[in-house]
Amino acid sequence: MFRILFLLLFLPFRVLYLIYLRLSLLFQRNREVYELEMPPQFEDSYKSFFVKKFQGKEETITRLELLVLLRTLQKNPKIKTLDISLPPLEWTLSEFYEIRNELKAIRDSGKTIRMFAKEGGMGTLLLLTIANEAYLAPESEFTVLLPSAEPMFFGKFLKTWGIEVQAFASGPYKSFAESFTRGEFSKEARKNLESLILNLRTLLLESLTNGKKSLEPFFYKPMLSADDLLTEGVIHGIKTESEFFSEDRKIFSRVYPIVYQTVKEFSLFPKANKEVVILPLEGGITGGDYLHKNRENGKIEAFSLIPTLKALGEDKKIKAVILEISSPGGSAFYSEQIHQEILELKKTKLVTAYFKDTVASGGYYIATAANYITASPVCITGSIGAVSIRANLQKLYKKFHLNKEAVGFYPFRDIHSEFQPLSKQSVLYLESQIKKIEGLFYKRVSEGRDIPLKELPNIGMGRVYLPSTENKIVDSLGGLLDAIEFVKEKLGGKGIYLTEELPSYNLKNKIPLLGGLLSELKILESLGEVSLLSPIKLHWKNRI
Repeated sequence: MFRILFLLLFLPFRVLYLIYLRLSLLFQRNREVYELEMPPQFEDSYKSFFVKKFQGKEETITRLELLVLLRTLQKNPKIKTLDISLPPLEWTLSEFYEIRNELKAIRDSGKTIRMFAKEGGMGTLLLLTIANEAYLAPESEFTVLLPSAEPMFFGKFLKTWGIEVQAFASGPYKSFAESFTRGEFSKEARKNLESLILNLRTLLLESLTNGKKSLEPFFYKPMLSADDLLTEGVIHGIKTESEFFSEDRKIFSRVYPIVYQTVKEFSLFPKANKEVVILPLEGGITGGDYLHKNRENGKIEAFSLIPTLKALGEDKKIKAVILEISSPGGSAFYSEQIHQEILELKKTKLVTAYFKDTVASGGYYIATAANYITASPVCITGSIGAVSIRANLQKLYKKFHLNKEAVGFYPFRDIHSEFQPLSKQSVLYLESQIKKIEGLFYKRVSEGRDIPLKELPNIGMGRVYLPSTENKIVDSLGGLLDAIEFVKEKLGGKGIYLTEELPSYNLKNKIPLLGGLLSELKILESLGEVSLLSPIKLHWKNRI
């Protein structure tokens, strides 16, 4: 009753607002071109008014905001041409790939996409090669680096200094510890990595060349000039910036697509849409600081994330939660805690996951609690298994005439000492713990993905790979908007209200000596933990 009275009270104002919107569209008749400059980077945290003023930088947008804008442009029949400027872009591979697919959909809808760039790398070329017309400045130069790997191995170096590292892994493909224990990859780990790199490279080359196999060797060159790209037909011409962005174009205002869509969907008596929350989870998985439960970008900590998940579950307005995950893994203990809390959230909400850049090991562990998984085709996933490493520094200490004496030691106490070699029973204990964690991980994957336990060694044992629907690792391939569309259909196919649960901006993360460097150093403190992957010390802010 109160809602009806409220709508009637504000009805005259909504009518005036509609008139204002229609007049705004009327003044932009006979225009055809929409101009868009891609953001150099995406906003990944909430910033207060004072932080924005202190930074003195131009406003940036989130990736979701850009994706929604591109989808709005695709649906707009009035916009015929999209002129895009590409500054140096600090995006991840999955972001480039996702934006490329949205631009492809715009092009396939019949619109003309024109792009201009001066510099960039492989990601920028992924965007340029989808355009109807791509132009570069005369001085343009591109650095191309296709997927490859050159990991460092410290095993022999550490032994030279008297540092002995013991590794306990649940499978031959769980290769994280090999950097500390060996001088080169094991045969199994190398073969797995080569397969991943080859598959990813094939996928990217197919996009860069638009299926032209003869053009693939061209992208092996480390540096490509505007003339090189023009000669090979990758771009369509060379122009200066002023020539490309000529003043005789009939350009729409920046807000035109949103105003047009608002008018199209306008209702004098709006209905209350179901709220869907997108919760970014990025970084290594740890417990965090129990006394400081603030979420921060780039960090997944159980002590801050679990209260956030509880708050989402208790909010009756929220009907679904999309976990946008990008994590290499972390602590098995805290991965299990987060997994259990997601299962609790599923009792009252639809919970889906979107795999962004890397969702492996503990990252995949927590994702298996979701109802449905959509993954970027270029996401690295898998690494289903467990690994732990332990350093014995006895020989190093003795090189510098340092000594420790074990007093009151008892069975297994040597596990917590960096000076004692492991006893046989301690080795057997750690091996059993790794098998126990692996067994629980397999059980969670089997339960969440409906995969028989006997089949898990075929996709587990630490293997990493690109996502696939055939082995049920994920349910579908696509972008964040595809994950949103799935949720929308599950909720009845009607309009939904989207919110992003961004962590709060923290200056400490931007200054190495205040946060970044210290976070990296904390890795060394955790090397003795039984974990799914190298733990990283990180933070998030509670939901507000």
